[in-house]
Amino acid sequence: MIKQVGKITRIVCTPDGTIHKPGMTIASKKDWDTLCLKPEANREKVAFASGDKALVEQKQFAFEPRAIYEYCIEGKKAKMVTKKTIDGERTFIENAATVKTGDAYTATVCFQIRKDTCIYGLGQHENGIYNYRNVKEYLYQNNMKIPMPVFLSSDGYAILFDADCLMTYEERDNEIHVVLDAVDQISYYLIVGDTFDELIAGIRTLTGKAAMLPRWAFGYVQSKERYVSQEDILTTSKEFKKRQIPLSCLVLDWKSWEEGKWGNKIVDKERFGNLKAMTDQLHEDDTAFMVSIWPNMNKGCENNAQMMEGGYLLANLSTYNAFDEQARALYFKQCKEELFSGGVDAWWCDSTEPFTPDWNGLEKREEEERYALAKENLTRYFDARKANNYALAHAKGIYENQMADTKEKRVVNLTRSGSLSIQQYGTILWSGDIMATWDVFRHQIAEGLSMCMSGIPYWTLDIGAFFAGSTKGFRRFTNASEGEAPWFWHGLFEDGVADKGYKELYTRWLQFGTFLPVMRSHGTDTPREPWNFGEPGSIYYDTIVKYINMRYEMLPYSYSLAYQMHEKSYTLMRSLMFDFASDEKVRNIADEFMYGPSYLVAPVTNAMEFGPDNEQLEGITTQKVYLPNGTGWYHQENKQWFEGGRAYEIDAPIAWQPVFIREGAILPLSKARTKDGVADTIEIYEGADGTFTYYLDNGMDDAYQRGEFAKITMHYEDKARRLVLDAAEGTYAYPEHFTCIYWTKDGKCSKQEICYNGNKIETTL
Repeated sequence: MIKQVGKITRIVCTPDGTIHKPGMTIASKKDWDTLCLKPEANREKVAFASGDKALVEQKQFAFEPRAIYEYCIEGKKAKMVTKKTIDGERTFIENAATVKTGDAYTATVCFQIRKDTCIYGLGQHENGIYNYRNVKEYLYQNNMKIPMPVFLSSDGYAILFDADCLMTYEERDNEIHVVLDAVDQISYYLIVGDTFDELIAGIRTLTGKAAMLPRWAFGYVQSKERYVSQEDILTTSKEFKKRQIPLSCLVLDWKSWEEGKWGNKIVDKERFGNLKAMTDQLHEDDTAFMVSIWPNMNKGCENNAQMMEGGYLLANLSTYNAFDEQARALYFKQCKEELFSGGVDAWWCDSTEPFTPDWNGLEKREEEERYALAKENLTRYFDARKANNYALAHAKGIYENQMADTKEKRVVNLTRSGSLSIQQYGTILWSGDIMATWDVFRHQIAEGLSMCMSGIPYWTLDIGAFFAGSTKGFRRFTNASEGEAPWFWHGLFEDGVADKGYKELYTRWLQFGTFLPVMRSHGTDTPREPWNFGEPGSIYYDTIVKYINMRYEMLPYSYSLAYQMHEKSYTLMRSLMFDFASDEKVRNIADEFMYGPSYLVAPVTNAMEFGPDNEQLEGITTQKVYLPNGTGWYHQENKQWFEGGRAYEIDAPIAWQPVFIREGAILPLSKARTKDGVADTIEIYEGADGTFTYYLDNGMDDAYQRGEFAKITMHYEDKARRLVLDAAEGTYAYPEHFTCIYWTKDGKCSKQEICYNGNKIETTL
């Protein structure tokens, strides 16, 4: 059977002819064109086509009945035990039992693809896989794993599963086999597009628009494990100010609560005597404050007692039931009473899997065993049909309840897990507790690209990795004099910032982080503030400060693209497949990417000067960079022009990460490097026509939805060397003066001043 499809088509394979409604992942519940396949259709292939273009074939599908079980407490009293783990304190029930609560199916579906097809997406899965050919991947929530039930094909289509359960993906012999752990039906959407931007737009059409983050989220975020007191936080803020290093947010990691009250959203008054006074002081310096909150609360703390009284806890009597609307409302009420009312600007929703059963042991388990452990735990406390969606429900509760409380502060939720459609809820996903090795660093680039190719716009990581070292840090954490670190705590740098090898790795990681949707430094074992890497005049300190300043120089550009992510389903961290899919050489390039339309970023992911323990290296000091075909490129530092379609060996000293600017680029920049997002400079690069829409609003609340923004579309006409600024849109104040810097292919630069009164103007460069 050949089936002609449109931009979005729903395919449902049913075991009994019944079509169920979409699950939680699908935000758009409209009646899409639907092809329903009953069991008897399993004998026939379905070949999907768009016009004359063949896409993919669905082959066999199958259903195997399975029961749904959940935990309950045996007897009248739970036998509880709380254990300290590396992933926080956890409560376990020793007399819980499983009870059958329903029936479902384990389902399998198979697709035939072409031999030369590339497959991307599926979220984030630790190992740095970029093209999912000849790969088996397990899709379950875990620390360092964020599954997304969607993949993109280089043949111009995406397949998005309407399934909130655990699943496996495996491609072999040109066939993709997907096993859905617990469903009532097989339901997926076939999305067709000529570009990856169109495919991502289709994903967001189904799963919801990305929320608009506040402007400060696009500056520099400083975190570590952990600031211990109000004084510690304010002293850190003052040091940034003293050194004139811009800072947008300080983060308080776990244990804002009293000792023994894990997860309580009431601060320890001995260490945080006046939270409101502290946040007021931070706000005076235009610095936001983010606090870590957890879904689990120890027995004996006030928040746990409230949840217990309402019947809102899962069967471990510690983790709240985020799938319950009333439980979500109570959770935010607890957040508001001291934290939000005390001036907290953003939430760090940690451990939202919310169970990590493999986060132990000296040896990493085999993937199949890890999946089995996750399945056992994630389906123990809630319906297996939605076992991958706890973080999504949690984020929904934070967002909807904060927005109901006030529209004056946009929601920011840094969270460790998530599902499709979580972008609606002001979320930033980060890659979990990674360790400091060059291999892990290299893998993170591919993981970030895979997340963004799954339709998730905001992804970040711990710059410098969470675990800098290994055994020393582990023993400090456990307060032990002996014992080896578990499998995930094996960073290479036991002495942290005292090791030049770590300083080099951290500096390279921070250079990469400067070009992520969100730039955030964090980790344990060693401090992370810039002055721990040297003083002014030293290479690491100067480079770190240079790149933090660069982040603010790019703020008008970044924030303009944030609006495009919200309004036009744009993607900021871009695989080269977005813009250069016609260049076959980019299909498997996983260590370069575009930051918006103009910057090509090629992070340095190997040591050049020092290894662990200050070992002096005699390594190479250049980086091989492929510049895609179809355009020319400018070296970011010296403005040398390069022809596209070739690889070059580029000098890459510690002070510079290879970045190239695409010809035809229009860059609204802040040479003053302020936090207000106002551009004072427009850089233009000769060689091609270009267009960019500069966007500005107050950066904090929802006034932009009522027209309080400024939007100026800029055009560069290369042949005429003409810059056109269209009339300003919106009611927000626009810049009235720009310095225009024009770069030519022969390295020459010209400047002119532009006065802008909101009306269309043209100028010859």
